[in-house]
Amino acid sequence: MENITKRYKYGGVDWICETWIGPSSMGIGHGENPIKFALPLLLLQISVVSLFSMFFQFLLRPFGKFAFLTQILAGICLGPSIIGRNKQYMSTFFYTRSMYIIESYEAICFLFICYITTCQVDTQMIKRVGKLAFINGILLVLIPFLWGQFAAMLISKRLGGGPAGISSVEFYDVALVQSTMFFQVVYGVLSSLKMLNTEPGRLALASMMVHDCLSWCFFMIKIALSHNTDLADKNRAYFLSAAQMLMIVVIVYVFRPIMEWMMKRTPEGQSLKASYLSVICVLLFISSLWSEFVGLPYFFGAVVLGLATPKRPPLGTGLSEKMGCFIWYFLMPCYIIGIGYNIDLSLFSFRDFIRYELLFGMVRFAKILAIALPSLYYNVPLWHAILVGFIVNIQGIYDVQIYKQNFNYRKISKKSFGAMVISAMVNSTIIIVIVKKVYQTLSKRNPYKRRTVQHCRIEVPLRILTCFRQREAVRPVLDLVELSRPAIGSPLSVFAVNLEELNNHSLPLLIHHTQHISPFIVSSPRDQILKAFHNYESSNPETVLIECFTAVAPRKTMHEDVCTIAFDQETDLVVLTLDAGIERWERLLCRNLLQTCPCSVAVFIDRGRLPDFRFVSIKKLCINICAVFIGGPDDREMLAYATRLANHPSVELHVFRLLDQNGVSPLLDMVERNHDMRVINMFRKENSENNIIFREVRIEEAVELMELLRKEGDDFDVVMVGIRHEENLLMLEGLSEWSNMKELGELGDLLISKDLQLSVSVIALHQ
Repeated sequence: MENITKRYKYGGVDWICETWIGPSSMGIGHGENPIKFALPLLLLQISVVSLFSMFFQFLLRPFGKFAFLTQILAGICLGPSIIGRNKQYMSTFFYTRSMYIIESYEAICFLFICYITTCQVDTQMIKRVGKLAFINGILLVLIPFLWGQFAAMLISKRLGGGPAGISSVEFYDVALVQSTMFFQVVYGVLSSLKMLNTEPGRLALASMMVHDCLSWCFFMIKIALSHNTDLADKNRAYFLSAAQMLMIVVIVYVFRPIMEWMMKRTPEGQSLKASYLSVICVLLFISSLWSEFVGLPYFFGAVVLGLATPKRPPLGTGLSEKMGCFIWYFLMPCYIIGIGYNIDLSLFSFRDFIRYELLFGMVRFAKILAIALPSLYYNVPLWHAILVGFIVNIQGIYDVQIYKQNFNYRKISKKSFGAMVISAMVNSTIIIVIVKKVYQTLSKRNPYKRRTVQHCRIEVPLRILTCFRQREAVRPVLDLVELSRPAIGSPLSVFAVNLEELNNHSLPLLIHHTQHISPFIVSSPRDQILKAFHNYESSNPETVLIECFTAVAPRKTMHEDVCTIAFDQETDLVVLTLDAGIERWERLLCRNLLQTCPCSVAVFIDRGRLPDFRFVSIKKLCINICAVFIGGPDDREMLAYATRLANHPSVELHVFRLLDQNGVSPLLDMVERNHDMRVINMFRKENSENNIIFREVRIEEAVELMELLRKEGDDFDVVMVGIRHEENLLMLEGLSEWSNMKELGELGDLLISKDLQLSVSVIALHQ
């Protein structure tokens, strides 16, 4: 395609003149080439970049998710390093007018990403991250910067000089930029690796949050001072300083209250209205325009507005979800084009590569050192400290944006920019693989003995972990604790874990509550939950010991905290309490617990049948519990727990043992049948004088089982069942085909199904 650009030189300046032909063409039918016009070319560029990125994602899919790697590879392939070696392609795809448009979209993309980045940085979190994370955050600012400057000086003056054509001043700037880190990059990688609520993940994120808060503040102060001190006219400098301070005041005391008003007008649990989102975009543009008018970079206003944005939903993380699609799928391809256009591998020699990598390696080592030294001082395991050091070295698209802005402001050259991007791409991919493999090795949990109710001696009280996700579940949890506690002897150990979703917070947390809440101050639902458990413990000091935890985690990995506490506290049973309206993600939580928990798991579906023990005398209560026994390890575990509950003075236990028409166990596995027979005989022998009713019921088909449960189910307050049973049992045939919640097993799902229309609470156990 012929180049439509004409160049003139006037006054020592190159001028580019083009005839305006409009944004879009009439089409090839009218003899026009659409690629000569701005809009068709922009759409073509976005489409090609997206296709290349998806192609690399497809190629690398067997090795994991590497979004950053595939994006940069797509940009490099389309740039002068590979396809761009064809001059005809470059003159068509990257001619002058198209690059002006691309750079404009790049600026808008960076504007939005600066805002999204900083609106997730919770400055209040510094008060709550802990002493170790605070020290790590400070050292992550200081040590990489100082060590990087020392390394740049050492390479420039003692090791034969820096890369060819790179001044020592630029090399120092490269070291400075390389020492930066971003919370959002680490957060995204840890989320994809399902490490957000692990100990190394929490420490890395908390340290990065402190680092980001400090570095953004220093960054803004440095920009403001450097722009104002360069002015020769002091009166103008004073005027601009006053205008800059006024901008910050307006953002904090005018724009922030507007966003807080929007939050109050948005019902809890709902996202922002489209009109509110539009207002926030207008505030963002006003802040950025104001920055330009007062002599600051356009993104300065976006950073200040992001830091001032309230961090509670639906703002904070909610804005990232709202704006994410527009940013990452429309604006980001434009950004990738600009990155690839400025990376030319032919500029590098082997010597240049060694010099750059030596500098980058020393800065990365400094980051590991900044994490490892204080972590080891605070008795963090060595491999965990090293793993956190690797995590904070992960780089992503946010880092590349900072490189690009320094390139745009001529702080670094095209060669340095290309070296930094390629190094970030390669090293981050390697580090992610290392982190994944090391964590998988460190996170293996192998209990040295079986932690089940059945294998816990009857005279030894249980160690129970009970987890729930809302305040309304506290009463049924305490009811179950009351039924489980022994009348005399060693106290029951209970670990109560309150599960909270991460979207209401900035960081994943695991809080061990060691201090009692004041009885006169109850400021939040979390405090009310703690007070309820502490009050129950104080009223039963000889028979119950309770420790309270709060786990803040994403839905997909919420079970990790539960499994960690269960493993560390050597619990015998984990009880997950749910209400009748089970959500889809709760089923995922239940499934993950059943698959990964190091001890037995009970799923308690509360339907309000248990009385409130706080207001009714135990002597006046009669709790009817039914245990349905078919056979197998889960049923034996269920019977062992039912026996524990039967020791409570208010409990009357009914055991239904289901047999086939011949009066024998329906199981085909003779080993399991022998185990069942031994457990049943021992149960009947030890509980012959207790308040227990044992019945043997002959069932041939599932219809007869449904009729039995329909007829007698509502006579009980709680029905207990096992989750897993032998396959192809005639009495359960066909039930799994109509199951709505397979995590409860065939019997558990049948009891809560609409077919039977029962109101009984259900406890389903898995050994």
